[in-house]
Amino acid sequence: MEELGQVHVWHYVPGTDIPIPLGGMNVFTVMNTLLVVAVLWALFWMATRRLNMVPGRAQALLELVLDSFKDMVDRTMEFAPEHRRRQYVPFIAGLFLYICLSNAILLVPLPRIEKPTSDLNDTLALGLISVGYALFCAIRAKGIKGYFVEAMGPLFHSHGSTAAVLMGRSSGLFFLPMHFSEEMSKLISISCRLFGNIMGGAIVITIVSTMSYYIVFPQILYAFFLVFEAALQAFVFSMLTLIYLTRAEQAHSE
Repeated sequence: MEELGQVHVWHYVPGTDIPIPLGGMNVFTVMNTLLVVAVLWALFWMATRRLNMVPGRAQALLELVLDSFKDMVDRTMEFAPEHRRRQYVPFIAGLFLYICLSNAILLVPLPRIEKPTSDLNDTLALGLISVGYALFCAIRAKGIKGYFVEAMGPLFHSHGSTAAVLMGRSSGLFFLPMHFSEEMSKLISISCRLFGNIMGGAIVITIVSTMSYYIVFPQILYAFFLVFEAALQAFVFSMLTLIYLTRAEQAHSE
C-alpha cells in the first residue's frame, strides 16, 4: 500500500543537465502509453492486413466495434448529413479503444505495468483532445467571429433604445467569461472523472487486498475493475465527447 500514488519522474533529460519543463516526466506513464499505442497498432494491423468481402474473425470483430459506434453517432447526430457523421466515428471509436486498453493494461504480464489513466496528466491530455476538438468543430461551424458573438450571450444583439443596446453590449462582459468558464469546467470534469474512477478502483483493490491478505477478494475485484469498469469508463468518456461534438455540430444545421 505504501507504493500507491508514488510516481517515477525524470526532472532532467537522461545524461544531461537539461531540465524537463512542466515539472518533469512520469517515466512509467509515458512507457505504458507507448505500450498501449503499440498494442492497438498491432491489433489493427492484424485485423486489416487481409481485408476480404467475407471477413475473418479479427476483421469481423473490428467491423462490429466500428459499426456499433457508427450507430451511436448516427442516433446522436441524426440531424447531420451522413458524410459529416461519418468523420466522427474513427475519433470516438479510437478514444474508446485507447482508454479501454489503458484501463485494462494490467492484464499484460510484464513488470512495471501501470494504467496510464491513473495519472492525472494522461486524463488531462485526453480531456484537452476531447474538449479542444469540440471547440475546433464549433469554431469551424460558426466562424471565429460568429463563435465569439454567440459567446457574448443572448442580449448582445439587443435592439431598441440606446440604453437597451448599451446594456446588451455590456452584458457580453459577463457572459463571455462565463462561457469560457463552462468550457474549462468541461475539461476539468471529463478529466477528473476518469482519473478519479480509475484511481479509486486502485485504492479499493489495494485496501481490500491488504485486509483479506490477498486470498479471495482480489481476484474478484481485478476481474471487475480490469474488465467491466475498464470498458464502462471508456464508454462514458467517449459518450461525453460525442455529446460535446453534437452540440458543436448543431451549428451546421441551424
